[in-house]
Amino acid sequence: QAKKGSSAVYHFNEAIRLAPAEKSELHLRLAALYDAGKMKDKAAAEFRLFLAKNPDYPEKAELEKYIKEHSK
Repeated sequence: QAKKGSSAVYHFNEAIRLAPAEKSELHLRLAALYDAGKMKDKAAAEFRLFLAKNPDYPEKAELEKYIKEHSK
């Protein structure tokens, strides 16, 4: 996933740019790609962006814990 996912990052970001609210779940996919690529700080940033758009996300506590542990 991480090897082929790196080519998807541009397209995910473009989709988010074009439809930020409708495509907010792509922040979760980007976070997963960054996490798999050992870029924990970038994954945390994507989780933060996702939660800003989805403050009532059921697994919010898990994402906040990840953000706290992996933010620079």
